[in-house]
Amino acid sequence: MNDGSRTHLDEFFTRFVDTDEHWGPLLFLRPRVTQSLNTARVLALSVLLGVAFGLLGSILLALVARAAHRPAIDVSVFPLTMTAIYFVLCQATFVPAWNRRALRLARRDSV
Repeated sequence: MNDGSRTHLDEFFTRFVDTDEHWGPLLFLRPRVTQSLNTARVLALSVLLGVAFGLLGSILLALVARAAHRPAIDVSVFPLTMTAIYFVLCQATFVPAWNRRALRLARRDSV
């Protein structure tokens, strides 16, 4: 079933990303299957997730620092770090798989 542009990892990543539950409240950001995941969309996803989870992490780190009588790191460090990590991981995994499939489906639909 491998046509040269399809791999088992591509199938795994696209199957994961196709599931509505994995998008949660960010489902409105998922493109059509024939539309590529562009940098702006991935950045929006990364910022929304990175800030949300990063702020939770910052709160937890501040509580730990307070309990240990240590200074807390700046509240923006963890959200910015999480945003960057999400962006890089998404660009390295889901985006190439999604975009290869989108291109393949778009070509098939145009024939």
